[in-house]
Amino acid sequence: SGSSIGNATNFENARVQHGELIIGAITLGEHTCVGSYSILEGNTRIGDYGHLDAQSALSDGMAIPAGRNWSGSPAGDTGPFDMTSNPPRPPVSRLRLSGEAVYFVFGALLITTLFFLPVFPSFMLIDWLDDADRSPWLQSSNEAFQLTKYFIMACPAAAVMILCTALLSAGIRWGLLPRLQPGTWPVHSNVYCRKWLVNQIQESSLHVLHGVYATVFAPVWYRLLGAKVGRDAEISTALGVVPDMLTLGDETFIADAVLLGDEQIDGGWMTMQPTVISRRSFVGNCAYIADGTILPENVLIGVYSRAPENHLMKDGDTWFGSPPINLPARETVAGFPEHLTYRPSPQRRLARGLVESFRIIAPHAIVTAVGYTVVLDLMPLAGAGVWWPVLRSLALTGLAYGAGSFLFVALLKWLVLGRYGQRSVPMWTPFVWLSEAASNLYEGVAVLNFMNYLRGTPMLPWAFRLLGCKIGRGVYMDTTDITEFDCVTIGDYSEINALACPQTHLFEDRVMKIDHVIIGKRVYMGPRSSVLYGAVVGDDARLGALTLVMKGEFIPAGSSWRGCPAAPAIF
Repeated sequence: SGSSIGNATNFENARVQHGELIIGAITLGEHTCVGSYSILEGNTRIGDYGHLDAQSALSDGMAIPAGRNWSGSPAGDTGPFDMTSNPPRPPVSRLRLSGEAVYFVFGALLITTLFFLPVFPSFMLIDWLDDADRSPWLQSSNEAFQLTKYFIMACPAAAVMILCTALLSAGIRWGLLPRLQPGTWPVHSNVYCRKWLVNQIQESSLHVLHGVYATVFAPVWYRLLGAKVGRDAEISTALGVVPDMLTLGDETFIADAVLLGDEQIDGGWMTMQPTVISRRSFVGNCAYIADGTILPENVLIGVYSRAPENHLMKDGDTWFGSPPINLPARETVAGFPEHLTYRPSPQRRLARGLVESFRIIAPHAIVTAVGYTVVLDLMPLAGAGVWWPVLRSLALTGLAYGAGSFLFVALLKWLVLGRYGQRSVPMWTPFVWLSEAASNLYEGVAVLNFMNYLRGTPMLPWAFRLLGCKIGRGVYMDTTDITEFDCVTIGDYSEINALACPQTHLFEDRVMKIDHVIIGKRVYMGPRSSVLYGAVVGDDARLGALTLVMKGEFIPAGSSWRGCPAAPAIF
């Protein structure tokens, strides 16, 4: 009891290695603390009062002794945990616990109900557009015609739903909840309860607003929630954000899946501190930025890296890894004019906004079009009480919808983008907008409705082959985290475990750089391991959990590597 587990922590106690399913126990002692974005494999243990820092990997067979603090990937001992760092846990009455239970249940039900409301104006708009008296020429029983008609009608309806969801979120946020302040509070406090409700608002709105991230509209959304966002900031799918505590400077860049300034909870206390990302600083994919971090100007935090303590950083620094290492220099991208990177023209802003508007509303429009068509076709049977054909049709339609979603995205990829190859393209160009739109539709439609259900099965490699990946025989895949499909090669009988990622592109100085990732035969990639573009992993190589292979690296055949960045290891 008394343990705390941070945001986006992965307990990966089942994995596939050497053709076998390996399952192991994960044991947490009393009053332990697991930091955000950490990963624990099976057969691991944390003793009483043991601490695992954020962005750390506790690999199979590792054990943190009682009262010790471990950190990094792979995790290592960094010293004893200071038992006096937190005040004693305040006493909590039964009445308080009962009141909190009621609050959490009521809050969850309230948020669920409120975020269902924006559906109604969108449906009302479709019904108004589809009125038989107003538009008799739109009435037809042909299913293809119906799907097309309702998709077109659902586009403005989806825009209405998205706008209503955003405004409702902001209304609840500012109408019911005071602005959060920096400080430390017990987890059994009114401040924590308010913070929990803010989290629920953000999480619930994400179901509708996921497509807003990594678009020109993302800064507006963050400002609505209370964050201070500067001019021309780029924000992708940031996690763990406390909007009241976040400041993003002009021209900052937050890449995919960054854990950005989440609160710290340990020993029954919650701490929130302001997080500041200064002008033109860049935070790479899957990086971890602790709350209270202040990045100076033009600082780069690399992919899968953890930001260092504030006093260690200065303007222009480059930090990489977990634990972070200060690199003496960074690769810069030159040769592209600023109007394609930092200073786009109004025409380019408008064009990107139009492309991204479609990418935001398209997933909702697809769901709505299919839903309307199916319901209208089955209503006569349901009205007649003939339920078996209705249930059978719903089951078959669900299967067809999942497969159809995937085929739609695959066809769109081939028609719009063709085959990916090595290239460098500045951010404010149509190729980048279309590529990001295709990735968003892939994640929001194909993965959500189809490919997630194929993880760990022999069918997933076949789906990726249709998208352009080169995948050999007998490959095990428990991940869908691939974007530039044609740039990925995976050899026979390799094992790509949960959340592992062949990372075929990165944004550098607002230039999208794409290159190939080659993974040899019988390669083992542990959970949340990643291979950056331009790298080659030789046959029979092994990569441990939370291991990062750098750009252009070559991993020799038969070798074992662990860590961020990857280093030779024995396991």
